Amino acid sequence: MTTPEAFLDTYKPEVRDVALKIRELVRNVLPDAHESVQPGYRTITYGTGPRMSDEICYIAPLSSSVNLGFQYGTQLPDPNGLLRGTGRLLRHIKFDAADQVDNPAVRTLLQAAKIHGKF
Repeated sequence: MTTPEAFLDTYKPEVRDVALKIRELVRNVLPDAHESVQPGYRTITYGTGPRMSDEICYIAPLSSSVNLGFQYGTQLPDPNGLLRGTGRLLRHIKFDAADQVDNPAVRTLLQAAKIHGKF
């Protein structure tokens, strides 16, 4: 089983730094979340348990940015308009730099996802 750190080591330092900062925030808001690396999907998932149906959010590193995705993003309040995507349920926030993670609206979305995920 791959650790999040080992998984993220395969990315450029600037992408890895953003992903680690997002991970720190997710672990702070969802300290009891089940964390799992999904190598096939190239994501780190967080949820109430190990099943896909338990997932609340995920971190998806890309070549030059990182997405923080929400499994039920369409059902979350987003007064700041951070969420992107066109899927039936999934929405994500795209981060190009680590300082963008400090936006208080990101924490607010994670807290709403925590409540929606029944933590």
